[in-house]
Amino acid sequence: MKKTTYFCLLLASLVMIPSSLSASTVKGKIFYAKILKPVCGFNGDVMGKKHTVSEWKQFYENNQLSLAIKVLCPQAPDITEQNDLLNLYHFLSSFASDSGNVPSCN
Repeated sequence: MKKTTYFCLLLASLVMIPSSLSASTVKGKIFYAKILKPVCGFNGDVMGKKHTVSEWKQFYENNQLSLAIKVLCPQAPDITEQNDLLNLYHFLSSFASDSGNVPSCN
């Protein structure tokens, strides 16, 4: 009985992880479209392809994501809110040069 309970809990947690990352990616896309796209002049997939997944991860983990965005788009505002940075990290890394993802038509 205990094994079944643990298995069900593990399965439920694994099912919830991708949906939370997906929500973060969607929020990052919305943030990019509202805040960064007007000043940068290009879509988020273009910015995402400027680095690999591991590079975006390294920028985020070293608290350098805002700086990396500023290098690619000097007119970008300073982004200090951790939630916004997390969402942008998920969004930009989803279109990284080695991600294999292609943008869908909006």
